[in-house]
Amino acid sequence: MQRHFTATAFIIDSKKRTLLLWHKRLKRWMPPGGHLDPNETPEAAAKRECKEETNLDVEIVGDSQLDLFAGNPAEGRMLIKPIAMLLEVIPACPERHEEAHEHMDFLFIAKPIDESQAVKITEEESSRMQWFTREEVKTLNEDTEIFSNVKAYIEKALS
Repeated sequence: MQRHFTATAFIIDSKKRTLLLWHKRLKRWMPPGGHLDPNETPEAAAKRECKEETNLDVEIVGDSQLDLFAGNPAEGRMLIKPIAMLLEVIPACPERHEEAHEHMDFLFIAKPIDESQAVKITEEESSRMQWFTREEVKTLNEDTEIFSNVKAYIEKALS
């Protein structure tokens, strides 16, 4: 089965809410995310997808880790560590001429750089966008409104 690299960002604002989009094809609330472009790092893809899908400029945040290049930055740099890495089964989509495949998804936490920046829907993939509190996410139905793994990571991100 073919596999694609993807990146997803759970955008968390200062009010401890997360921004979700109603995914037209999947018919579920989802965080922004998508495929990595050629030569793009996972965190750069997550930032780009946030901008494209929500109009927000975000900062990807991650756990601190030992900088293995501190003594010789010419050798490289540390990437931001995702909160999780998933292998997701994506069903076939005949209307998009896509066979079933898998996504190797890097999950990140992001925060808006400027919370006064207006959000804007990209209508190609989503029809609604909404900020959710932890309590509101808990009430979403896993059979019809949100995938269980998305709900679990939002719970983790907002705790």
